Amino acid sequence: MSVRAWWKRMAEPSRAASSGAGRANAADALGRRLRRKFILVAMGAVTVVLMLIIAGINGVNYSHVCKMADARLDYILAGRGGLDWEDESRTDPGNGGDASTGMVADGDRAGARVGHFEGMTAESPFDTRYFTVTLVEGRVVDVNTARIAAVGAKRAARIAMGLDAKGLTSGFSGNYRYTTTAQGEKTTYVFVDCSRELASFHSFLSASVAISCIGWLAVLAIVTVASGAVIRPMVESYSKQKRFITDASHEIKTPLAVIDAANEVQEIESGESEWTQSIHEQVARLTALTERLVFLARMDEGSAGFTMASIDLSEAVNKVAAPFKSVAVSGGKRLSTSVATGVRAHADAAAVAQVVELLLDNATRYASEGSVIELSLRAVSRGAGKGSAELVVSNAVDELPEGDLDRLFDRFYRADVSRSSKTGGSGVGLSVVRAIAEAHGGSATVSGHDHQITFTVRF
Repeated sequence: MSVRAWWKRMAEPSRAASSGAGRANAADALGRRLRRKFILVAMGAVTVVLMLIIAGINGVNYSHVCKMADARLDYILAGRGGLDWEDESRTDPGNGGDASTGMVADGDRAGARVGHFEGMTAESPFDTRYFTVTLVEGRVVDVNTARIAAVGAKRAARIAMGLDAKGLTSGFSGNYRYTTTAQGEKTTYVFVDCSRELASFHSFLSASVAISCIGWLAVLAIVTVASGAVIRPMVESYSKQKRFITDASHEIKTPLAVIDAANEVQEIESGESEWTQSIHEQVARLTALTERLVFLARMDEGSAGFTMASIDLSEAVNKVAAPFKSVAVSGGKRLSTSVATGVRAHADAAAVAQVVELLLDNATRYASEGSVIELSLRAVSRGAGKGSAELVVSNAVDELPEGDLDRLFDRFYRADVSRSSKTGGSGVGLSVVRAIAEAHGGSATVSGHDHQITFTVRF
């Protein structure tokens, strides 16, 4: 084991301690996020259900108010309310009026509606308050307010003329439900006072809303308390997972270093062979995988340790891309670069280099044989005087992955397991790309069309 490897091994306990604290902080942060999401989702569902219940109950209540008002209007128009258009006293049931004809009292109202009068009782004619206004070509020719005290003739005429000017023939005007009946050039508006019914409706509406709000607050309190117990197992599982990944990665490093050192000794004694070369490749592969897993764990813990500074992205991208040209050629492909000069960004140089390396490594592994891998870098504007850099890597593939391409950024996800095993893919590299991009306040996206897949990273 080399001195460098021994020193890293000795430093691991202190790193493990800091990593443990980081894991605890990350678990707490995750717990808070999950609790907030749980509460939001639960209360969102409760809110929707309560709104539907309130809307349904009060909608039925309002419909009932309208139905009863329309029944009274039908009753009046049918002459059963004691209404006579010319002389009300002649049709008053108390004065011997005809309340059984089912028509308007003067007998010439052939157009009057005859209703079914659901909900009407023997007392209905006496507790029904109404007034009528007759118009001819927009002019008031008759007003009857004998059956209501709250509305005078002038106000009644003004209400009817306003509705007639708008062409309205039925509905509500304030607390009055109205309809019309036409006879030749005459149009008669009939208004029924619904003040008591509407007041009852509004009281019920207010009460239902108030009770629902109290219930909502009670459910919020219960959900807030219960969310801790619901989320706790998930947080513990997350913490154990992260601890396992980090600890396992650290434990794997030492055996890998020993294997690599023993392999070098074997090469010195017996010479290099395809077997020793394969051991080197597999050790390098496992070492890269463990480093990426440790890096992702530290990213989750918020302890990646980025050194942010203003760097020349153009230079960094060109430096990383240069070795991949020969790698692409060896795989029967070609790398084409289009890097704008003078592109700068506030970023960690090593992290940016890792992003470029991972994207090009992915492209050289999975690009179609004989295809061209295209890499470009340009400066873009985010508006409000803010600038950013856009890195794009595009290549042809034999077949685009099915389903949501964004899943390619998920950890350990591989679109084609059989091919990934042949190319050495682990499904971790693209996760690192997105983690670095988001840590820099940017984004990593993927798109595909016509056997062409494109990865776009913004810093």
